[in-house]
Amino acid sequence: MTTSSSLALRISDLHCSYAGVDILTGLDLELGKNEILCLLGPSGCGKTTTLKLIAGLLPPTQGSIEINGEVVDNAELNLAPEKRKVGIIFQDYALFPHLTVTDNVLFSQYKQSKVKQKETLDYVLKLVNLTEFADRYPHQLSGGQQQRVAIARALASSPELLLLDEPFSNIDSQVRHHLIEEMRDLLKSHNMSAIFVTHSKEEAFAFADRLAVFHQGKIEQLGTPSELYNQPATRFVADFLGKVNYLDAVVLDAHSVQTALGVISSKKALTVAVGEQKLLAIRPQQLQLQVVKQGIATISQQQFLGMTTHCTICLTDTALADGCLELSVSMQQPMQVGDMVNVTVVEHDLVLFERE
Repeated sequence: MTTSSSLALRISDLHCSYAGVDILTGLDLELGKNEILCLLGPSGCGKTTTLKLIAGLLPPTQGSIEINGEVVDNAELNLAPEKRKVGIIFQDYALFPHLTVTDNVLFSQYKQSKVKQKETLDYVLKLVNLTEFADRYPHQLSGGQQQRVAIARALASSPELLLLDEPFSNIDSQVRHHLIEEMRDLLKSHNMSAIFVTHSKEEAFAFADRLAVFHQGKIEQLGTPSELYNQPATRFVADFLGKVNYLDAVVLDAHSVQTALGVISSKKALTVAVGEQKLLAIRPQQLQLQVVKQGIATISQQQFLGMTTHCTICLTDTALADGCLELSVSMQQPMQVGDMVNVTVVEHDLVLFERE
């Protein structure tokens, strides 16, 4: 177990139910200092509920929460939200339309002296590049600028932990990528710990140090974006994080399996017995095509995506095929629907699941 001194957050055996329905069950989670963690999953899986529990906006049914080593929730204690030193950024920003940027940012700082308020305002507006917009109203700002106001307001109270609920969902796609980079740089440069909720895997991959994939009120898998994408622990995680091809496979030895595409090798030793029948998961990027006169598959569909083309191929020997496969090929490879192709698998650490 990681020591409390190195953690920004520790959640232990957390449960939450509403109207007799379990929303979270037995949640255990740790967040390191200066770490960005994403809670990722479909709607209704418990992501936002977890944020509300951390912030003190919902009472847990069972379990404990520690923020920077201080217990804020357990069987005997439920610390008020304003005493938790947590900053929250909501999906809709929750800005007051009748207040200026200045007044929105300083809304929770009314107990501070005027001098302190001025120092705080100057500092946080400079952080988010909004100094010139201090006298504007929310309706006079773009979506990205409104998001920056929400960030500045959250930072004004010097939180020890920042919580973000779908922070980029209302941002135009053309500026979303830039804002993600900007916010990540801001958090990292100021050694801030943050948890953010999203259902977008693209946002999660770009913003987070680690991902916690939620499913039905539990964490299905926790790890870095690369670990979860390339080595998913379950089919749910594999499917949620991107397109997957599944092939029946028979284990030949510690480094290879037999499939409809032939023998496929694994860089990492397999931990299953020889002869076991499994399901092999292959990402589209792990397949390569070669156009030939007589191949094992035919291109049935193509979708041009800029740098790559997404292809669907169907194996010609139906006795061997489990159906069609999807893959991505470089735009430099000239191919047409109807072309016959051979398929090779890029060597990688194979991912095997139980057959259903």
